[in-house]
Amino acid sequence: MLSSYGSASTRPTCPACAGSAIRLGPRSRATGRAIARCGSCGASYWATADAASTEVVSEADMSGEDLADWVDIKRPESGPEAWRATTARLRSACPGTEAPLLYDVGAGDGSYLAVARDEFGFRVGGNEIVAAAIDVARERHEVTLDLGDLGALGHDGDIDAITMWCVLAHVPDADQLLHDVRAALRPGGVLFLQTPRRTVADRAAQWVQRASGGRLSRIADRRIAEHHSILHTERSITAQLGRAGFTDVRTEPVARYSLQSRAYLASMNPPDWTLGPASWLMDRAVASPAAPRIVLDAYARRPLTG
Repeated sequence: MLSSYGSASTRPTCPACAGSAIRLGPRSRATGRAIARCGSCGASYWATADAASTEVVSEADMSGEDLADWVDIKRPESGPEAWRATTARLRSACPGTEAPLLYDVGAGDGSYLAVARDEFGFRVGGNEIVAAAIDVARERHEVTLDLGDLGALGHDGDIDAITMWCVLAHVPDADQLLHDVRAALRPGGVLFLQTPRRTVADRAAQWVQRASGGRLSRIADRRIAEHHSILHTERSITAQLGRAGFTDVRTEPVARYSLQSRAYLASMNPPDWTLGPASWLMDRAVASPAAPRIVLDAYARRPLTG
């Protein structure tokens, strides 16, 4: 769910591929933020990034009820259905081990780890920086989570598989997180991550923002926001994983919509009367075979040597 890696306040090069062919868009009139696009890998991201706190999020800031509410507004098809297909692939990527260890970074309420344990025979672990998640995961699923950032938890080549379900785009310093993931994996261990993808619709929204001088930016602001600081492409995530020392990178664009339509649309603060019909339309669009593939699934390995 959440992690807390910070970074410097400016991004003179692309955070994905480290390229310098950057095109800067106008500042949004609503948020004051500008979106940059890398001409080399195609990623879109905040032109500046505020340093993120490395402190644990206390229960006073996010309670167990808040966390449960967040889990409950997610689409069912973005959970167990997607988890099972992915975890089956991860299990087949860990041959020769009777009960491999799977670790979920940003594990939320632990529901994914319960599926990996109960249906696929993994030993499981995970971490969160939201203190309330520790109790929720234990009470709901009998899953034990670590509290704090991965790099501070003492894992050193002891994990067979690591998963990150929409975590990488939440952290300003994704390179550091990937470095810690690589160090925690055993040689030959496998990483799976899901991250938001830059689509044709995003390109159109960013064009509208540029053409309007930042006045029409609601969709672009929602897609690249506090919870999604970067939209990756197949090239950009492959480049970033390669720079972090991973090999055998494979990417798959997927039409996987995490939030229920009404909750997603409400986050953009439209007039109340529009939520019903707009949610109805969005539900049908999401169910269509033509729905944009808004996330990327990526698989990679830590090399056997080095």
